Amino acid sequence: ITDSTVQNSVNVGPFVNIRTGSTLEDKTKIGNFVELKNTYVGESSSAGHLSYLGDTTIGSHTNIGAGTITCNYDGYRKHRTSIGSKVFIGSSTTLVAPVSVGNGAWTAAGSTITESVSPDGLGIARSRQSLIENWATKRRAGLHNESPNSVSG
Repeated sequence: ITDSTVQNSVNVGPFVNIRTGSTLEDKTKIGNFVELKNTYVGESSSAGHLSYLGDTTIGSHTNIGAGTITCNYDGYRKHRTSIGSKVFIGSSTTLVAPVSVGNGAWTAAGSTITESVSPDGLGIARSRQSLIENWATKRRAGLHNESPNSVSG
């Protein structure tokens, strides 16, 4: 914990990095392998594990799913992400700043959110799964037919 504020009844760790400018309000939970930088976490909010939250404001009673990343740097400047109260951020969500997620909103797991999500809305940003039957069998057969000196992609 570096140059940050941690209030009462906060659960932290293990393997947490709380960098400069962060604040954890009462009853927050920051779980294993989470990094915070210049981030405010409101009362009773949780980031359970495997997340990076930089330049972010998180309201109260919000759940940040595993593998959530705030993309706060565009190569030139830092941008903020705003996540409201009573929000559910699905696992493996990427929030590309500047962006906001309104109070009571949800994001679907695996989404890359590039536009703000309205209060009580659902942000979904992922393509549909497709299945190519027997792809692995054909791939393995193709590898066995190549000569040892050939170059494959």
